[in-house]
Amino acid sequence: MLQERQVDWGLAESMAIGSVLLDGHHVRFSGQDVERGTFSHRHHVLHDQEKDLAYYVPMNYLHSTQGHYTICNSSLSEFASLGFELGYSTTNPNSLIIWEAQFGKNNFEKLRWTVPGL
Repeated sequence: MLQERQVDWGLAESMAIGSVLLDGHHVRFSGQDVERGTFSHRHHVLHDQEKDLAYYVPMNYLHSTQGHYTICNSSLSEFASLGFELGYSTTNPNSLIIWEAQFGKNNFEKLRWTVPGL
């Protein structure tokens, strides 16, 4: 794809996250199945198929001065996951916190956000 100067969704996402990491910011990405992506478009965690619990996160090896990349699968409990990520983001204001939802499985109509000062 790069040789043909084409960018798909997965590559664009990696480039965007990589640019934030190279600026020295921590990125935390959570959600159900985020390591590989809902449609297997993302390969941010590579698991050793022969050695249990051995894995490699290539985005943590872009440059020696980059920010740390945390990517972790979470349970499909919207309220618990979003509550944790919201709390995490308030204690880490210089980090990019991303929570990825699964299509058709979420109860967002029940969620209400309150932003102080607005």
